[in-house]
Amino acid sequence: MADDRVKEETIIGVSRALHLDPLEQLRTFPGYESLAPSRPEPREVDAFIRWEHLLRACAALELGDPVTDSSLGPTFFRGTSRQWVDSIDPDRGLRKHLQQYGPVTSQGLSSMLNGPLRIDLALLAAKYAGVPQVSALVASQLLTPAEAGWDAEERVQWLHGLGKVERLHLVKGRIHTAIVREQQTRDPVPR
Repeated sequence: MADDRVKEETIIGVSRALHLDPLEQLRTFPGYESLAPSRPEPREVDAFIRWEHLLRACAALELGDPVTDSSLGPTFFRGTSRQWVDSIDPDRGLRKHLQQYGPVTSQGLSSMLNGPLRIDLALLAAKYAGVPQVSALVASQLLTPAEAGWDAEERVQWLHGLGKVERLHLVKGRIHTAIVREQQTRDPVPR
């Protein structure tokens, strides 16, 4: 219990331990009654594929090689939350919205985006962006995609649905972001 309420993580953990549907159990608690299983919005899906796996999968598609969900790597990794927030942001105002109504500082939000996003911020982001509420539970890594109602091959289907130019633009953008992050994190070169 926290402030006379049970945390979402606890409800989900106990549900899994008892072999109950975590989403169904969560819906019995105030504030989650309307939570429903849902496939993700197409704009969300790329957030759950690391750039290295995305690059390899796009090359495989160009070469006519098969792409499987396992070849797309883990669904969650360092930076999943950051990519999700960036992917769903409809007008480049989502981070400011989270800072204002979270409330959370810019530095605090930036730090949180390196790991699982706090559930209240994820729910606020989903509402602002107009994506399914259950997506917030996936982005905060409380529910697995399967528990949220995603198809088993959701990421593969999404990738196959993109045209060649869309894939190239996506890879270009993700590689650019990876370069910027690498430059920010590597040690300064001694002079």
